[in-house]
Amino acid sequence: MKILSDNKIIIEYGQVPGLGSPWIVKMYRKRFLHKQLISTDWFLDADQARRFAEQIAKQSGKDGVTLLLRERKPGWTLRRASH
Repeated sequence: MKILSDNKIIIEYGQVPGLGSPWIVKMYRKRFLHKQLISTDWFLDADQARRFAEQIAKQSGKDGVTLLLRERKPGWTLRRASH
């Protein structure tokens, strides 16, 4: 699936055939003849990937979100559920 954002950002999410069950969300910046990869995130199910892609699409219109995604450290960021 593809989501196009306001400021030339393309967000793709789906499964890679033959890789198994992880869902991958990739964020690209559209250039003249190609697209530049900004970030890649992996999820356990389709719902998590879809919600993340939609959230990033809404926030990518704001300044600094793509810079924040590009400069973050690799690895998992664990957040506790709010109770």
